[in-house]
Amino acid sequence: MLRLPATATAVLLIALAAYWLAGVIGAEHKLAAIEPAPSARGDYRITLAFAPERFHQVLLQEKGRLVEVRGNTVFMKDVSPAALRSIARNYWVEAVTRWSGS
Repeated sequence: MLRLPATATAVLLIALAAYWLAGVIGAEHKLAAIEPAPSARGDYRITLAFAPERFHQVLLQEKGRLVEVRGNTVFMKDVSPAALRSIARNYWVEAVTRWSGS
């Protein structure tokens, strides 16, 4: 009787764990280009898979100061290392690079 709900729950947990793990691995891959690894707040150029909509801009503003949007690229200042990892975990983020801030 409980076999079906238990199986469905297990499948759902495995799918969620796989999605989370893919985000973590993807973030590490995207941040590998930044050497050395960030240890303090910094300025970054974040390239998205598409032009950011209001949702993406609001989400990014919660992580740092959004300075400018040019096409698919968002320029941000004062992003903490934890916030940068959080941003890079999103599947719609294609690349993260340092930005000189000017």
